[in-house]
Amino acid sequence: MSALAEILERRARLLAEAEAQRQSLAEGIDVCRSVLVVVDRGIAWATWLRARPYLVVLRPRLALRWSARLLTLWRVGRVLLGAIRPAAGDQARPDRSAPEPQG
Repeated sequence: MSALAEILERRARLLAEAEAQRQSLAEGIDVCRSVLVVVDRGIAWATWLRARPYLVVLRPRLALRWSARLLTLWRVGRVLLGAIRPAAGDQARPDRSAPEPQG
């Protein structure tokens, strides 16, 4: 095999590997996107409420209701994050089904 053919074969293999890595990264980002949207909304609400502290003073029941909702949202987020982390850890582990080289 000529040097040029080897280079072209290696290039094709590297391009296929890079495409697989891009695909894997895109799937990982899609999993996190929904969580990030919820977090972003929570931060926006907190910023809005921080700019209007009088709402807590004038409407304590409303503030209590929203704080309960935020606590529930936080707990659900932790459960979802706990479910996502093990899945991400499984992808990072090498395939154990392949035979190991003897040597």
